[in-house]
Amino acid sequence: MKIKIFLTALSFLICLPSLSFAKAELSMFKEKLNWASWDGRAGDKACFETIVIKEGRDVPDMGNEPCQYTEGKYSITLSGPPGTTVTFYGLYDFKKENGFLTIKKTDDRMLWLIDLTAFPDGQWHTSEANNGSGAFEAFYSASPTFEQSVFSVKWGDYQ
Repeated sequence: MKIKIFLTALSFLICLPSLSFAKAELSMFKEKLNWASWDGRAGDKACFETIVIKEGRDVPDMGNEPCQYTEGKYSITLSGPPGTTVTFYGLYDFKKENGFLTIKKTDDRMLWLIDLTAFPDGQWHTSEANNGSGAFEAFYSASPTFEQSVFSVKWGDYQ
């Protein structure tokens, strides 16, 4: 639990400076699914790097980013003005066949999501701002392994 708090705080510190320039920025952290089974051997890697993707930099292949091939699921922070939109795809080259998630900010506060699959399938969901995160809308097309297999990221409205 302490590692979650530390990593969350670190994510906010990394993203906070970008708010003063009003540029959107996405930070992704891949959390290991089963920490109890982690023994630290080379074949059982945990990843402690944060992936930072600046607005406008579409990523058709997350394989070139840190942590892509380690076991785990992503949590994200997203900064930027209202209307900032990013889509996560479960396949390379922005293909929708293995699910996708579109997030659209509706206020200027930092958005923080720890579960990319906590939305109803096939419909828009609205979330109001709370103490830890800004307001947003989300559209999720479900897939059984989506949260573990985000393979591409695109800025702007999905198509």
